[in-house]
Amino acid sequence: MINGVRLKVCGITSLVDADAADAVGADCLGFIFHAKSPRNVAPAQYAAMNDRLPPRKRVAVSVEPTAAELAVQSAAGFDFFQIHFTGDTPTHLIASWAETVGLSRLWLAPKLPPGQDVKPAWLPFADTFLLDTFHADKFGGTGETGDWPKFKRHREANPGKTWILSGGLTPENIAAAVTATGAKFVDVNSGVEQAPGIKSPAKLQALVLALHNATKQDNPSYRF
Repeated sequence: MINGVRLKVCGITSLVDADAADAVGADCLGFIFHAKSPRNVAPAQYAAMNDRLPPRKRVAVSVEPTAAELAVQSAAGFDFFQIHFTGDTPTHLIASWAETVGLSRLWLAPKLPPGQDVKPAWLPFADTFLLDTFHADKFGGTGETGDWPKFKRHREANPGKTWILSGGLTPENIAAAVTATGAKFVDVNSGVEQAPGIKSPAKLQALVLALHNATKQDNPSYRF
């Protein structure tokens, strides 16, 4: 945690990257189980790393998983389950995810087009929501900046939930992002890479330094 802000480094594909994220104090490591992502990790690949990963919280990231896929992830010992889904996903399917892993461990990441907000019907199924940049053909990982006013509006309207800011966060814009949104939890991925699926230790260090400077107590521009 950095001055009250938690950090998740997503798209981890190797022990080297996991150690780099650990070295800068990341709270959570995200592993993507989605074949269309350049950061996809096969279950066997993750299993080979499992015993040597640093002691950080682990997040399984998937897109509308089947019951069998979610069961495999749950059996692998993940702490949290970040599920991306479209706005027309049946409510009973979302409810089944919550029933499988529990409200406290489920992170819902709805794909929200401009002008669309988180549906009130989704709120009872998870304690945590992640808002990423909308892209018609992708579920996250775009490298494009998200809708910060939308994030702030959701966070203020539902303070009982944990809200994670994601989408195009970099060492250059992280200060502006947390200042504009008051985010207490941020998720970084492509913005701290040297190539898709390969993290940059230098960018990770620069982002953490910028986040620290933006959120330290003597910075009057940052308020929760």
